[in-house]
Amino acid sequence: MKQPIFVNESKSNTQLILLALLSIFLMSFVPVLVKGIAANEITIGIVRLAIGALGIAFIAKGKKQALVTRDTVWWMLLLGAVFSAHWYTYFKSLKMSTVSLGAIGVSTFGVYLLLMNWVFFKEKLKSVDLIAVFVAFAGVMLVTPDDGINPEHFDGFLLAMFSGFLYACLPIINRKGNHLSTEQKAFGQFGFGLLFFIWFAPLGNWELTGMDWGGLVILGIVCTLIAHTLWIKVSSELPNSITATVYYFYIPIAMLLSFLLFDEELGWEKLTGAGLIISANIMVVLLHKRAK
Repeated sequence: MKQPIFVNESKSNTQLILLALLSIFLMSFVPVLVKGIAANEITIGIVRLAIGALGIAFIAKGKKQALVTRDTVWWMLLLGAVFSAHWYTYFKSLKMSTVSLGAIGVSTFGVYLLLMNWVFFKEKLKSVDLIAVFVAFAGVMLVTPDDGINPEHFDGFLLAMFSGFLYACLPIINRKGNHLSTEQKAFGQFGFGLLFFIWFAPLGNWELTGMDWGGLVILGIVCTLIAHTLWIKVSSELPNSITATVYYFYIPIAMLLSFLLFDEELGWEKLTGAGLIISANIMVVLLHKRAK
């Protein structure tokens, strides 16, 4: 007997959710590796983007797919500009602050995305949305470091929050440019992002040890080409309610790795603040899904 369509859809969604979890697990190593190697944010960005762009170009060639066309080039330039700015500010924030503070700062992207959907797509804000903004803000206040103790950590955390804003801009661009394929979106981020990073190559730190170069290769292949490409695929095919929820597994994994590898202190303020930010975003996603 032929299976109902919804059974096949459920099986497909399960596979995509597993891919999303794998993608998030691999990406959670990014802040730890960025913090742990001697390469600065320019070097890390150039190497990761170069590996990612070459990988996507190879995949597209195998599919005989044109990546850049007259209709897509401006969208890809915009993706590259925003993505490169997001990466630079995120890497810089990790170098200035701590792994957990960088991950928590970027996680505010969900609240930014909520507000930008209201601005660009006229999606109405509900009372739960405003509550979520308040809860997330309370979380931010809890984890914000005391600038009198370590000004650099405070500045790094603020930079991570700005990076979260840039990260929230990417779904808006992808939603407006929905005529781009997964490979074109990925190449826009990696290939065109590399065009912006390459201008600052002389500022990169290129005198590195073998271990540093090994970390860069892992960042480029595992955390960029594999993890980011998987994430672009699953976030394009799964409902937003699922991908937005799955994404926040990134924070506890990154915080745990930082605790295990760098012996980073996880006080109650940091844990509670991270929990509030995660809860605020998940609350909005699940309640919106229930309303639909």
